[in-house]
Amino acid sequence: MHPEMSQYMSGPADTSLMQLAVYAVAVLFGLLALLTLLAAATLPLFFVAMLILEFVLRGVQNLPDPIGKSSKIAGLVFRSLRRNLLRTALTYIALFVLTGMLTFIYSIVSFLGALTKDKEDNQLILMTEKFTIPSQMPPGYASQLKGVMQTKLPPELRPKNIDENFMTWSFVLTSLDPTKLTQENNVMLFALDPDAVLTMMSEQGLNKEDLGEDGWAELVRTVDLVKQDKRNIVVGEDRLKMIDKKVGDEIKLYGQNYKDLEFECKIVGAFPSGSRMGMNAAMRFDYLMGKLDDYKNKKGTAHPQGDRCVNLIWVRMPTKAAYEQLASIVSEPGTFSGPAVKMETFSAAVGAFLDPFKDIFWGMKYIIMPAIMVIMCLVIGITITIGVRERWAEMAVMKVLGFQPWQVMSMVVAEAVLVGVFGGLLSTWTVFFLPRAIKWATKAAGIRFAFFDSFGCPSEILIYGPLLGVLVGVIGSALPSWNARKVKVSEVFAQVT
Repeated sequence: MHPEMSQYMSGPADTSLMQLAVYAVAVLFGLLALLTLLAAATLPLFFVAMLILEFVLRGVQNLPDPIGKSSKIAGLVFRSLRRNLLRTALTYIALFVLTGMLTFIYSIVSFLGALTKDKEDNQLILMTEKFTIPSQMPPGYASQLKGVMQTKLPPELRPKNIDENFMTWSFVLTSLDPTKLTQENNVMLFALDPDAVLTMMSEQGLNKEDLGEDGWAELVRTVDLVKQDKRNIVVGEDRLKMIDKKVGDEIKLYGQNYKDLEFECKIVGAFPSGSRMGMNAAMRFDYLMGKLDDYKNKKGTAHPQGDRCVNLIWVRMPTKAAYEQLASIVSEPGTFSGPAVKMETFSAAVGAFLDPFKDIFWGMKYIIMPAIMVIMCLVIGITITIGVRERWAEMAVMKVLGFQPWQVMSMVVAEAVLVGVFGGLLSTWTVFFLPRAIKWATKAAGIRFAFFDSFGCPSEILIYGPLLGVLVGVIGSALPSWNARKVKVSEVFAQVT
């Protein structure tokens, strides 16, 4: 949703530092608990995978050298990991949890980066009032902007079909109770052209990919019902539950930002639960305009909001050059002057909304993420150091038997890398595929959950996870493996005797 929507809600959100800190700590502990449970659940997979690899190595140990010899040395790595299963399991769980934390943070940073990144084509543009928040523009600005696009833009810079790439939003905050507004009785209505729901609201989750074939067909059917009667509205499933209503109910809504306006509505459809419209509703813009006209006819004067009832105008332009040309025309003196307006890309609007939090996101990217990687290296380093100290005499014996220092060092590094790779791989793959599996299963059962419908990790983490395991394994085991390489046989056996 556009940030200006918050101006019309029943009360401003409390974003005090203390409350944000409490929320952050609660989310952190919840995430840690969830990742720990997932790590424990995938622990058998880790040991089974280790066992399978060990059996494969045993099968090739009788092959000619260097394959046979290398597989025998690699077998010692698995033997070392089996020496203390509890320590190996705890190390895996720690790496799984830390990698999962890193994955969540990376997903957030990547999502925000993609959301605020300007594109060269398919530009989603917003026109808003320039100097006032919330934006409130005359309804005539919509047709005026269409005229500018048709007459002043070269054909190659216009959308192929202006009507299908154009949308206005008017925010109508209403209540089921004429005397008070609460979280349980308010309904936020988007007044717009019904066809725009199908052509211009894909970014709000109203598209065939997110809804599926059946969901999209139901949305098309619902839009057709809304077009039949201007009193018909669509309400999000989450909002329906909150106000204790259902599809088919007729309700009377009392305007809050449009004082003295009453809307007799029938709920003919519902936006999917968990979608960005799950807590909102949509009505026809001409129904709002009709109510404003009725007010003028009865009162003999225009409604205070009558000449500023358009909050946002959305346009989808084919290229960045087309957007820049249109923005230049719109900003010319006298074109849109009462009030003055501005045009910006949707990504720029989101970036401006997130600007107060930029230091937090910077800290997540450049402080917290590197800190987690350092902790992962320390976990590996401490675990491997303990193991090396326990096997000090064993490594001396290996040198007596003819093992080269680089072979001893490689074995120690391989232990760390093996645990790191499996911890990184299973963590990132679980975080990536589990929400998708739950989403598929719940959708098949006709159930929707907001988290699983909206959460998604970038696909590159499937590669980054194992690579991260290799990196922290090599770095974390660097010092203990070097110490193992330098073990002196004479000193070890002198201590034994």
